[in-house]
Amino acid sequence: MDLLAQMDTFVRVVEMGTLSGAARRTGQSLAAVSRQISALEADLGGALLIRTTRKLSITDAGHTFHERCLRVLAEVDGARQSVRGDRAMRGRLVVSAPVSLGLERADALFGLTEAHRSLSIDLRLEDRVVDLVAEGVDVAIRVGIAPPDSTVYVAHTLRPVRRVVVAAPSWLAKHGRPRSPSALALHKALLHLPAAGESDTWVLRGEDGDEARIPMQGAMRSNALVVLRDLAIAGHGVAMVPDFLVTEALTRGALEHVLPKWEGPNATAYAVHPAALRSSAKIRALVERLRSAW
Repeated sequence: MDLLAQMDTFVRVVEMGTLSGAARRTGQSLAAVSRQISALEADLGGALLIRTTRKLSITDAGHTFHERCLRVLAEVDGARQSVRGDRAMRGRLVVSAPVSLGLERADALFGLTEAHRSLSIDLRLEDRVVDLVAEGVDVAIRVGIAPPDSTVYVAHTLRPVRRVVVAAPSWLAKHGRPRSPSALALHKALLHLPAAGESDTWVLRGEDGDEARIPMQGAMRSNALVVLRDLAIAGHGVAMVPDFLVTEALTRGALEHVLPKWEGPNATAYAVHPAALRSSAKIRALVERLRSAW
């Protein structure tokens, strides 16, 4: 049997967590996957996987071999792509992104398909952590979520994300401009629908390191940050939103910074993909496009 094919199948088994999942992912039969793993273990002279009727686990040797497989397969794929050139920029990329971020940055992804006409992108907008392998996602863009602590995935830092407090000039003219964090409590807030355990209390940090916690009264709540941005532009209250959502509105004066020396908790945006796609030219191009266009 082809050693590289066996290594690729083993990597798929580790990613999917089951032999049957790897079979579905690779388009092989369950028996074919099982034969490849057995032949690989026989050739290596040791067990890579422990298989029972209920679960599959990886041995210590299997973990070490998996890391080596990822590097070998990445090198082989890179060698192929160095010859193929732009042919590596063909096919389809499935990208998952938070709803508001996807709405704001879809044009950057479209620019990539314009530059490479044989490439297409399926953009899925969803405010949840997707299972990349099980759901067939090539790249997930995540903000404020730590990258997975696993060699199965690779995370690329895209940029830091600041959370800023904004309001329309009309709102500030009517209700006054807050001069301190505590004064924000007198304003109606446009609030992000919280995740479990969170509250309507805004946490702000000043340039000097001070922290302020302000309980806010909600004029409206939404799980879509872009909705809060648009309501703020319309003069319906103050909002704390990621900076990339309001750059254009601040530039043209539709919004103003409120307490510009104070910010909400910072976050980081990442692009996460399976380690098996480490040397993919399409994914490298996508990551660079997002970094340059953001």
